[in-house]
Amino acid sequence: MRPRGWIQDSGNLENLIKVVEIFDRRTRTFRDIVNNQIPNKVKALRKRTELLNAIQNTNGYNLNPLINFHSLTGSRTSNNVVDGIVQALLQGQNRVGIVDWACDNFIRFAYTLDFISYQQPTDSFTITDFGLQLTSARTEADKFEIIKTALKQYSPTVRVLELLHNQYNDFPQIPSLTKFEIGRELGFKGEDGFTTYSQNVFIQALNSTEIASERNKIKSNWEGSSDKYARMICGWLMHDRIGWVQLSKKYVSVQIGREIFTENLQSYQITVSGIAALRSCRPYSRNTGTPKNVSFEMLATKGADKEYLRIRRTHIINCLSRSKTLLQIQTYLSQNNLPDIPTETILDDIKNISRIGLQVASIGNTYKIVDTIQLLQIPNYIQQNLLSPSSIIQTKQQLSQDLLHLDHTYFDLLDFSVAGQRSARQFEVRIVELLNQIIVAKHLSGGNRPEIIGYNPQANPDDCVIMDSKAYGEGFGIPAAERDKMIRYIEEYNKKDENLNRNRWWENFQSPDYPTRPVKYSFVSSSFINQFANQLTYIHNRTDSDGSAITAETLLRKVDSVLGNINGYNINGFFNDIGCNSLVLWQK
Repeated sequence: MRPRGWIQDSGNLENLIKVVEIFDRRTRTFRDIVNNQIPNKVKALRKRTELLNAIQNTNGYNLNPLINFHSLTGSRTSNNVVDGIVQALLQGQNRVGIVDWACDNFIRFAYTLDFISYQQPTDSFTITDFGLQLTSARTEADKFEIIKTALKQYSPTVRVLELLHNQYNDFPQIPSLTKFEIGRELGFKGEDGFTTYSQNVFIQALNSTEIASERNKIKSNWEGSSDKYARMICGWLMHDRIGWVQLSKKYVSVQIGREIFTENLQSYQITVSGIAALRSCRPYSRNTGTPKNVSFEMLATKGADKEYLRIRRTHIINCLSRSKTLLQIQTYLSQNNLPDIPTETILDDIKNISRIGLQVASIGNTYKIVDTIQLLQIPNYIQQNLLSPSSIIQTKQQLSQDLLHLDHTYFDLLDFSVAGQRSARQFEVRIVELLNQIIVAKHLSGGNRPEIIGYNPQANPDDCVIMDSKAYGEGFGIPAAERDKMIRYIEEYNKKDENLNRNRWWENFQSPDYPTRPVKYSFVSSSFINQFANQLTYIHNRTDSDGSAITAETLLRKVDSVLGNINGYNINGFFNDIGCNSLVLWQK
């Protein structure tokens, strides 16, 4: 099954139109690709013949071509070689054609907007009735009217417009939003497939370094998947032929502890025509609104549990075609081979369903999706009765019942903790954002410095901590290199000698004085293995500092306990646990 639903890196709407036109034999683009582009750009005779045969068949809808995925996208080639139809169609940057993954993005884009349909048995695509409306439009203006209709039916577009409209209404003096502000409210929060970087931590990290190359790395690399979706959607909506969003700038100030950091960030603002477009999308009074295209794949994008989550959320959406209480939804799920789903988890899903752009009405203790849903169905290949949630999903479901004070969007920490190097930085940043719920935490952005530091000059001016996060799916054993690095940080903090480290990272603890007690330390991971306890003892003996190892789950529980002052648990108790010189345990 080829995924659809969330789009990255395919912002050119003119190229989207061209891609759809290769599926319609009547278009100029089809004739050009057959008569000129493939013959002139595909040098290998066998491949040229293969691609011409792939595009000239009449096995698709209305005797148009049915084209297999590999012929469309080709493979990873050198700059002067193309071996796919879309590669031959679209010019690349310093390349004869765009790369294969960019071709995949445009195919996914056309598929998501329902201009083409997918046939799984042959892994092929053909045009749809809606696609034929686009290709039959005579003028560019007419084509973009079809594009506008498609965007109104794409629920994440509606969500972005809704967020921008709310900002415009509620804060007219600051009417725009950054990609981070949009991204944190777009998609299924609390899981790895819809990540976002904390804007506050992003700004603090930028200001924590004076090295231009480090700042550029942060600006270039700190972007979660939902942040990218937000940026991409806004890019479409800013197109001259769309005009629903305009680019802006705004100064954002962040206070962390007693320090204030300010940056001038790119932002997006809804236009008058964007407001009108949003109103036409939503059902109200006599306006039926636009039907929303929601694909099965849109409901989760990553991880071993994605099929399970997609099924659970599909059933919830289907159930909410009529008003239901949480208990009624729970019963409905149980009847569909999804037993024992906590009502708290169901409520989290409902909140997230609104974050993909569907309008969920809440009346009393009932919920209902007001929009008309199209396309959503569970694929035949999925054996529902064979799917069961992983240990991480089960932990999240338990946490949804136990954590009463912490936002459940922080559950993505569990995903990051096992994701390995690809999510290491997001794990660090998310821990900083979590800690900022109870103490002052900072990300020091590498460069021979600790990743994370934390202190609380108001509630507890005595304690501070250095944290090192490790995203290890199989558990973390604190190897000698990581142990020695922590020892070095502790010694640098104790001596505060520029000759030991010229970047003087320890000055980030000043507020204006340093905490009075020796710095504590902690390692954060999914679990701990091997001789980690001996390594903690070794660090303590070398530095006379107290430290710990703590799992992501326990950290979530401890922060929730501080927020709720559960059984009198407070900042002092938190720092005491961090200095236990062993694995921090959770006890109810």
